[in-house]
Amino acid sequence: MELHFTTETTRQNWVHGAALGCSRLFALNARLACVRLSSIFCIVSGLFCTAGIHDELYGEEPVRVTVNKPVIPQLQPKARGVFPGITFVALEEGLDRLARGAEPRSIRELQLLEDQQAKVSQKIIEVTVNVQQGSAQGSGVIITPDGYVLTAAHVAGKPGREATVILSDGRRVRARTLGTNRGMDAGLIQIIDLPSRKTIDERSVAGGYVTKSSVVQASANSSADVWPHATLGKSDDLRLGQWVIAAGHPGGWIPDRPAVVRAGRLLNIMRSTIVSDCALIGGDSGGPLFDLNGRLIGIHSRIGTETADNMHVPIDIYQDSWDRLADGQAWGTLPGYKPVIGVVGPERSGSTNANPPAEIVKVLMGSPAAAAGLKEGDVIVRFDDTNVATFEELQRAVEGVAPGDRVSVEIERQGQRLRLRIIVGQDS
Repeated sequence: MELHFTTETTRQNWVHGAALGCSRLFALNARLACVRLSSIFCIVSGLFCTAGIHDELYGEEPVRVTVNKPVIPQLQPKARGVFPGITFVALEEGLDRLARGAEPRSIRELQLLEDQQAKVSQKIIEVTVNVQQGSAQGSGVIITPDGYVLTAAHVAGKPGREATVILSDGRRVRARTLGTNRGMDAGLIQIIDLPSRKTIDERSVAGGYVTKSSVVQASANSSADVWPHATLGKSDDLRLGQWVIAAGHPGGWIPDRPAVVRAGRLLNIMRSTIVSDCALIGGDSGGPLFDLNGRLIGIHSRIGTETADNMHVPIDIYQDSWDRLADGQAWGTLPGYKPVIGVVGPERSGSTNANPPAEIVKVLMGSPAAAAGLKEGDVIVRFDDTNVATFEELQRAVEGVAPGDRVSVEIERQGQRLRLRIIVGQDS
């Protein structure tokens, strides 16, 4: 489920305009294009072959594993300046001033900026994924060797659900949703399939994106049995005007198209939100935002029709919430997106501590409950996958889903038990 403000027509125009707005498209080894001093907009695009025939080639079945509770990677560099993750790229000499948010003053600085962005773009495509849950989809980024994926809370949805993650080479792997800090729109997903040493199929080799020798090396090297993952940065030392690089799957997953990369600058920095002018649309939600060194500094959250509407969850929010996210907890409400179904329950009696049952006293006109066929006098006994015995439990169950979710509701009506489907609404 995407949480954005564009109409379908606007969305199509964005996709079409973004595709035409770049003067040239490039594959993984190409340079960034469409550079200008005040901002940079670029799409990284190229053809690659999906690995849908992986099982036929290798005869392997996905392996379901249980991984112990993770520890979020440390943000400090390893010895001798080597950073965890694969996306870190050291700055070329002469880029320090630009890395602090300055604009290029010469053709030389402009070329250095182009080159740095191209190097980072090549790496971040490998860790940017598409996340699918039912008919809803968004983006995400792998951050640990054992397959933990950061995304937006409204992309992850409810904890404990099955999801599909599509990797940069087109393979689909199974995942499950973990915790969501809905107040900050921060979500966590875990890939539950093991990474295979044979992660590259013959079509990828034929397409020139890898070599046969790299496949042999991957099979011989046990360290290849980890997921490629991003280098983590920090969001408490960002600067206004700082150059950043965003990745995602605008418009959703499209076969033969890798993650799309766009560059821009930071317009506003708050502890709870980062605002950039990277051009994002529906489908990018949950995708990563990197600095010029290739360090992950944020996750795409709310996407608007105006460039300055694009907001990102700072990486430090995930650090602060990590234990609860990894435990599969869900808490908070994204401002302006409180889930509602449009029913009123009985008042609690002041003479007793007992909570009233989840009986519907009133169904609001034009509400999701009315559209689903709920009536006054119905008693809700199950909402989605949660049993409810009181109206207070029903309220908590509704808070555990997101606007736009389609959920099953079981009710008792005149001695009969019925099951209805309801599309959760949004409190405006």
